[in-house]
Amino acid sequence: MRRAMFLSRFSLALITGSALALAMIACSTAGASNDIVFTSERDSDNPDIYTVSGSGGEVKRLTNTSATEKDPKWSTARDKIAFLSDRGDNFELYIMDSEGESEQVAVGGDGERKAFAWGPNGNRMAYVSDHEGKDFIYVMDLALNQKFRLSTIDAPQSLGSWSPDGEWIVFSVLNGDQQGIHRKNPGGVDEVQLTENADSDPIYSPDGKSIAFISNRDTDATEIYIMTDEGDDERNLTRKSGADFDFDWAPDSKSLVFVTEREGEGVPEIFVVATGGEDDDPVRLTTNNSIETNPRFSPSGSRIVFVSDSDGDSDIFSMRRDGTAQERITATDEDDQSPDW
Repeated sequence: MRRAMFLSRFSLALITGSALALAMIACSTAGASNDIVFTSERDSDNPDIYTVSGSGGEVKRLTNTSATEKDPKWSTARDKIAFLSDRGDNFELYIMDSEGESEQVAVGGDGERKAFAWGPNGNRMAYVSDHEGKDFIYVMDLALNQKFRLSTIDAPQSLGSWSPDGEWIVFSVLNGDQQGIHRKNPGGVDEVQLTENADSDPIYSPDGKSIAFISNRDTDATEIYIMTDEGDDERNLTRKSGADFDFDWAPDSKSLVFVTEREGEGVPEIFVVATGGEDDDPVRLTTNNSIETNPRFSPSGSRIVFVSDSDGDSDIFSMRRDGTAQERITATDEDDQSPDW
């Protein structure tokens, strides 16, 4: 009887302890889900990688080297961070966990890594690397440690994004007979040319139904266009003189936030535009003489993080998706850049 009671209490303690551990993990994951990762020179002469809560507060340093670290990006599950670093002879692609631990080189060796994009399941990575003077796109299977060149087109390429289901990678061929936006199945052989202009930065919508991209096909300045995932029904979303660039999809795929110089060259401001209607005009979210860049939606879509030099150096701010309730996230005399939420 006593032994049965002891086992019962032991089992209860074990279950309670396991539940507590799972709760702690869940709380930790939930906390990380709101963190912003960014680069800063606040503690040294070279950029390192930091995180901060989306509501502001204590800044946590994740890297501490004499090299340049740049372009940090969360994995889809937000349990890992990838970034570029020139600790070796060239910029190489590194991966670490959300606490800055378990750091490893994902893609190194010859060539200069210039851009990258996580695959939806976190097991694959697309990246740009130069080869004999040209930029080509490669795919790395992180689990198998295997890499291959995505397209055999012999022309410089720039990376767009993965489709949400991981079936396609969309990218731009920058010149030559096959100039334009293409999509390629990284697990197969299908490759489709979607446009034939000098278009760039193609990004799938979160629902996978549309692709937004940048083009100057109608004016001297760049504008933002949208088309279906099959390359049909192209529309100019931003429709006004002045360069439009640096955009991000809302998680619900119903709008885009972007940077524009339409109110005056050299004074980038942030606007948002709906993607569903033919006649929806972009709405201005920031108004000042400062330079605003890098707008990115929060995972919930309720807020937008951005960079502003309103006090003489670049700091990170956030606002509601309608431009109200603007809040400072970081404050330093050095530049904070490249936030990813």
